[in-house]
Amino acid sequence: MKSKILSVILIIMVAIFAMTTAVNALSFTATMSTNSTTVPEATEFTVKIKVSNLDVGSNGINSLTGFLKYDSEVFESISESNVEGLNSWSATYDDSNGKIKLTKSMFVSSTQEVLSITFKTKSGVNGKKGSISFNDITASNSETDIPATAISTSITVGAGESGNTITAVTNGNNTTNTNSLNTVTVNPVANNASVGNTSNQARNNTTNNVANYANNNTANNAANNQAVSSYVNTMKNTTSDSDMPKTGVSDNLLFLAIAAIAVALMFYIKIEKLNKDIR
Repeated sequence: MKSKILSVILIIMVAIFAMTTAVNALSFTATMSTNSTTVPEATEFTVKIKVSNLDVGSNGINSLTGFLKYDSEVFESISESNVEGLNSWSATYDDSNGKIKLTKSMFVSSTQEVLSITFKTKSGVNGKKGSISFNDITASNSETDIPATAISTSITVGAGESGNTITAVTNGNNTTNTNSLNTVTVNPVANNASVGNTSNQARNNTTNNVANYANNNTANNAANNQAVSSYVNTMKNTTSDSDMPKTGVSDNLLFLAIAAIAVALMFYIKIEKLNKDIR
């Protein structure tokens, strides 16, 4: 009798540990990226989704689903033609609820881009921000569904940086230097040796334009640094370490296992005491 009870308790404990390990060991990471977080009005851009850190069993994953949401006041509506599977993944899109389903004939167990979505900003929305998110992400290895943390990015609608052109004059000839943003033009001054003030004026104009060019470069560098900082912060918010899927045995399940062991020991002690009383 005593041995049967102990056997049952051991079986229960083994089952608890097996289920804990099977559930918590499977995970993967999904990330979203775009080539620019600032896009002009009425302009197309692409968003790509990648899977990585695949701890998904011996086979890998061969399907993935999620729900796409985007700001309809900033972006044009999309259809299935805007959604494309990458690296031999096939994609379908349901515009009624935003569900995207990806399937592949082979299993994937390493980092890979799986999806590309083409968006277009609307006209008349300059200065506005729009968010794009992919939620309720679930992959499958044909045996188990494996969830991942939701991902998102933010797009600002604005004019892209165009060229900065400075035209200087050297001995009556035009010299052009292109950087970005502003255009400064110096009108050619006739080279006349008999007029000394004209030569001085040309030199002064050239000096002023070089100074303006340096000032423009300083302003452009500051703007570029701010844009890079904003992009990095956006990507940090998109794929924060705190949102990464957790693996391993949780504290609650470990406590449950310890409690089971304690109960088993109590039963064992009571059975031993009962056997002594019977004797």
